[in-house]
Amino acid sequence: MQKAIFIHVVLLLLSVGLRAQPCNPYFSIQEGIKSTYESYNAKNKLVSKNVNLFKDVSGSANNLKATLLSEFIDLKNGQVMGSSTSQWTCDDGVVRFTMNAMAMDGVDLSNAAIEVTITGDEMDIPDTFEVGQSLKDVTYHVTMKVSGLNMMDRDFMIKNRQVASRESITTTAGTFDCFKVSYTTESVGKSGSTSKPIQTSVWYSASIGMVKMENYKDEKVSSSQLLTKIEK
Repeated sequence: MQKAIFIHVVLLLLSVGLRAQPCNPYFSIQEGIKSTYESYNAKNKLVSKNVNLFKDVSGSANNLKATLLSEFIDLKNGQVMGSSTSQWTCDDGVVRFTMNAMAMDGVDLSNAAIEVTITGDEMDIPDTFEVGQSLKDVTYHVTMKVSGLNMMDRDFMIKNRQVASRESITTTAGTFDCFKVSYTTESVGKSGSTSKPIQTSVWYSASIGMVKMENYKDEKVSSSQLLTKIEK
């Protein structure tokens, strides 16, 4: 009888442990976790700050749905200037999110006058990274209006997405062991006009998600984003 109880307790603890495992080891999709990011321009000047918070998390450990609320913070008074949401899922270890979760080079999403609509593929993050690993291409469409006027209507193609290296990144939030994922973004306008390709690198760390992102033009950093604070 005691042996049967012991086995039952062990199985129960194992099942609890399995349920506690994250769907994807690189993201903690949990209610209440806040991540603060700071964005910088080509001259490394702080231009904006946003706080990300997962909400409306539902599903099981291996099949999650959530909304990521991004609040844009006024650099002068610390008040919320505006917000946006993106949709996230995690199925069988693969995290997917709509492309409005990513910062756009040269677009100030904190400006209430800017209306951005993004459709198309989602970005996916696998549950394992290895240096040299190739990831899926992503195609999406962006329309942008400023005070009602059409300012952008373009198709974007993310190509050559690859795990480039493994690096240690230190920020005010801590020191993180990261995998660096690099890719090229090309775009075509409604009229057929093409833009110069943008190179991007994103650093992901276990249980944290994105720690750092850099966009490059002509091999120089044109904008960047950095994790500066985590609140649990």
